[in-house]
Amino acid sequence: MIKTSIEKLSETIGFEIGTSDDVTQANLINGLCKGLANSMDEHKLGTQLCYIADKLDSKSHKVLKELVEFIRLKENEK
Repeated sequence: MIKTSIEKLSETIGFEIGTSDDVTQANLINGLCKGLANSMDEHKLGTQLCYIADKLDSKSHKVLKELVEFIRLKENEK
């Protein structure tokens, strides 16, 4: 499969945004999630999330688990 320049730079771009501000970081996550949710049905999304989770490293696991906890806290405030 031929990779685009964005695909080749995805980890570098992610790292750079990781050192940026909260708005930029949220925009990256919002864009990724919007792309995933809009490009496939619920079953395919679940399968894709499984593939993604399989390739995450331990630092990503830790950060994403903590992010989910903050999302839960925000939802419980409502």
